[in-house]
Amino acid sequence: MRSSARTLGAALLVQLLFGAGTALAADDGNGAHADSIVGDRASILFEAVHNNDLPLVEELLESGLDVNGANEYGATALYIAAADADAAITARLLNAGANPNKGLLSGETPLMEASRRGKSEAVWLLLNGGADANAHESNGGQTALMWAAAERHSDVAALLIANNADIHARSGGGSTALMFAAQQGATETAQMLIIAGADPNEIMPGTAVTPLLIASAMGHGDVVSVLLAEGANPNAVDNEGFTSLHYVATNKNGLGMVKELLAHGADPNVRLRQTRRTAFADSGVAWEGATPLLYAAEINNLEIVKALVAGGADPLIPTDQGTSALVLAAGGGTDLSRPRPLEERMTAIETARYLVDRGADANGAGQFGWAPIHAASYQGLNDVIEYLVSAGADPDRMDGFGQTALSISNAVITEGLGAAYYQAARVFRRDTADLLLTLGATPLE
Repeated sequence: MRSSARTLGAALLVQLLFGAGTALAADDGNGAHADSIVGDRASILFEAVHNNDLPLVEELLESGLDVNGANEYGATALYIAAADADAAITARLLNAGANPNKGLLSGETPLMEASRRGKSEAVWLLLNGGADANAHESNGGQTALMWAAAERHSDVAALLIANNADIHARSGGGSTALMFAAQQGATETAQMLIIAGADPNEIMPGTAVTPLLIASAMGHGDVVSVLLAEGANPNAVDNEGFTSLHYVATNKNGLGMVKELLAHGADPNVRLRQTRRTAFADSGVAWEGATPLLYAAEINNLEIVKALVAGGADPLIPTDQGTSALVLAAGGGTDLSRPRPLEERMTAIETARYLVDRGADANGAGQFGWAPIHAASYQGLNDVIEYLVSAGADPDRMDGFGQTALSISNAVITEGLGAAYYQAARVFRRDTADLLLTLGATPLE
């Protein structure tokens, strides 16, 4: 019954941020970077620049060779210098009249290429030579500043900002430089952009995605800290229904981010809105109404569960269809195509005990009549089964398909109810079946 919802949201953010052609995607997408264009039909000047042969470059320029000649991709010698050559060659080409704004057919300029590669001296030369800091390439609509942010080149970003690069510019997909910095964990660049006037609560059009949601989804705690300190809204909700707490609650290293979000006013009981993408997961569990704690319980991240409770989370709030944190901790939401990792299995009983101690019902059933013992039997979590029975769970309780924990452990599929999908991927678990019999389960006929 494994849910893909906990990773789906983060994947959607990346797709939204980088799907329309971006600084990262364009690295492989236009087929025209210097390392791929030098070779076929390359001019002697191109080769000299690519090989950092300044004396030959000097000789060719003095012979009257067109410094702005371009190959079939639109690349000039200056573009190749921005990518591959020493700053001295870039300076010589500019002095010879190279056009700093002549780019590839895709619109990518020498300044963008130098920014992507983190060549701060070349960036400085190009800017001083008249390069347009706010040009947009045509594939994804990125600017040089977006490329620098995406590649975590804070020194280059500083140069661009100092030379009037537009910190509010949007890519074709609606992303800003701050959003690229948030996605890549470029903490220094993010701080720099905010100081320069970037809005920590800016929204990607049509998605409601903010820099904080992006940084949270990607697990960049340092960027999360910067954004919160600068006034980012900890309760912003994207169009998929996720908040920052939902994202970090699923991160096994997210404890610090959870605590920081709570300290800045994040609502620990915020409930996930159902959308077309988050309605169902591999298990068929509907996550509509899920709180961050439910996501933490599903991966048995007990420390995050505890932090959320300490911050005011109610551990007894189920999904809108009744799936409880205890059902999830016991194995609900986990699909057998991706067995629960050992670390999660080892902490499952601790999480279950913690929840029961705070009022969770060991017999409580929700969606499809699934109770904690059904989930534990599905996953073969024998220690959890023993604990649940000791806490009052009925080993003969039937789910909505007429299944008991014993029939689930025997991989029985109920026919005729139109619900085979929700019972799929079951595994015969003899040791679990034997345990249930010793705990008083009624033998199957």
